[in-house]
Amino acid sequence: MADTHPIDDREREQLSAYLDGEVDPQTARSIEAKVSLDPQTRHELESLRRVWGLLDYLPRPEPAADFTHRTLERLSGQRLQPRRAPAGAWRSWSLGAAWAAAVLLAALGGFQGMRWHARNLHDNSDQQLVHDLYVIENARVYEHVDDIDFLHKLANPNDPDLFGDDSTGS
Repeated sequence: MADTHPIDDREREQLSAYLDGEVDPQTARSIEAKVSLDPQTRHELESLRRVWGLLDYLPRPEPAADFTHRTLERLSGQRLQPRRAPAGAWRSWSLGAAWAAAVLLAALGGFQGMRWHARNLHDNSDQQLVHDLYVIENARVYEHVDDIDFLHKLANPNDPDLFGDDSTGS
């Protein structure tokens, strides 16, 4: 048989919250599992359910018959005076307005800066692609080149070291 332990106040509060429907679904599943496995917890939950059911039979308190009349009489006896703004109110208002303006200016500056940066980045990338178009179009030819020095020599086809000297002639 499983060890039973007395239910503490925290567990009792959880059971009460469970009966009120104030627990999240995961906690509800946890409590339901505990109730199904622990007979003492199940007994405590049933006791709480019976107590909740008895609360419906208690008499409901009714306000006195002259409650409304006395409340309105007290309220009408007080003179309502318009509230005046304190002397330093304009300072707090102007400080709030200054902060709002600063945040707005920072947001606009950030927005414009990002637009400018994106436009320049886009323009530069297009210019770079146009500049490298010849290399991109001839990429298959360059795949078989072993080193960059050979490509530099090809840039100057009159270089005698490139193909050897043709002075022997045929």
